[in-house]
Amino acid sequence: MDNGGHEPVLLLEDQALIAMYMEELLREAGFDGISTHSSCAAAIEWLQENTPELAIIETRLRDEPCDGIAEMLADRGVPYIVHSVERDEGRNHPLMGTKCKWLDKPCDPDEFVKAVKECTFPTAEMHFSNVG
Repeated sequence: MDNGGHEPVLLLEDQALIAMYMEELLREAGFDGISTHSSCAAAIEWLQENTPELAIIETRLRDEPCDGIAEMLADRGVPYIVHSVERDEGRNHPLMGTKCKWLDKPCDPDEFVKAVKECTFPTAEMHFSNVG
């Protein structure tokens, strides 16, 4: 599947093996332009000149939590998927927004690809919601 020339996907993950696996799953979902970062500083620098079609973010990277990046994405209308083990008891994390899905680590690969496709190719009736 071709992503139709859309902007790349922003992948925020600080564990190299997980990042490589997520990149593979994103390619299976039809994306070849993936910009992967393991620190918020690097991601913020990238976001100064780029706006992705979709972002996959961990709640915390090597240097700090990703809350500020999630706010930047929400302000730009970019849907994002939080892929993390860090979630509070009430399943209500500060990174959750109206254009966001949550996938607990580890997640089923098919569930991940489905979430990516729902975020990037939503139907008129589809609303972003929690997964998991």
